[in-house]
Amino acid sequence: MKKLAWILVLVFIASLFIWGFALEDLSISEQKAPTPTPADTIKKEAPKPVKPDSTKKAKEHMYVGASKCKMCHNQPAWGKIYDKWAATKHASAYATLANEQSKTIAKGMKIEDPQKSERCLICHVTGYTSPAVAKIFEKGEIAKIYEKGEIAKIYGKEQPPKGEKYSLQEGVTCEACHGPAGDYLASHIKKDKALAKADGLILPTEALSKQLCEKCHNKQSPTYKEFKYKEAIKLVEHHKPPAAAPQK
Repeated sequence: MKKLAWILVLVFIASLFIWGFALEDLSISEQKAPTPTPADTIKKEAPKPVKPDSTKKAKEHMYVGASKCKMCHNQPAWGKIYDKWAATKHASAYATLANEQSKTIAKGMKIEDPQKSERCLICHVTGYTSPAVAKIFEKGEIAKIYEKGEIAKIYGKEQPPKGEKYSLQEGVTCEACHGPAGDYLASHIKKDKALAKADGLILPTEALSKQLCEKCHNKQSPTYKEFKYKEAIKLVEHHKPPAAAPQK
């Protein structure tokens, strides 16, 4: 019996050693990096850049009309800029289309009523023009498109937004050069120039001013005469007068 007991003890001790070595091997194998599979060796493709949605249009600022500018820009501190504009031919550009000379020109162009014709209003009224037509006009292709009868299709779809006080009767207004004021009006009143510019306010340089004038004062106009920018700008330019020195 003693021999059997000793044999069992030795077997038990041997099993402990074997079990210990097995645990050690298992721990080492777990620490080794796993063997890469074919799927792991394939390089992951970089994520593709998200393309902008071409169906979404850039925000169009609203045209509000010159009457919205009058409250501030007709004050003496601003040099009564509104009154100066009101006395220019720009302010009567729409009304001009109703005179006999305009009707005669329109008749020669097969236009029944120049005050209702897109071909005339494109330059005689600020904000009437859709963005699509403006681009065509700049390329000098407006007459070609008009004769094909396609211009009405473009106008009907892409008219820029208008405010409740916007009026055709105002003709060519402040917004022709300074941009539609629907979004920048509030920040402009608060004298936050940076925010106003971010909201669409345009403060044109001489080069941009000349470019804006020549969109209409060019050979596409049936009444075109040589356009001399330096002379023409004097008829419409306006500046805020310097602040008066405080009285002693």
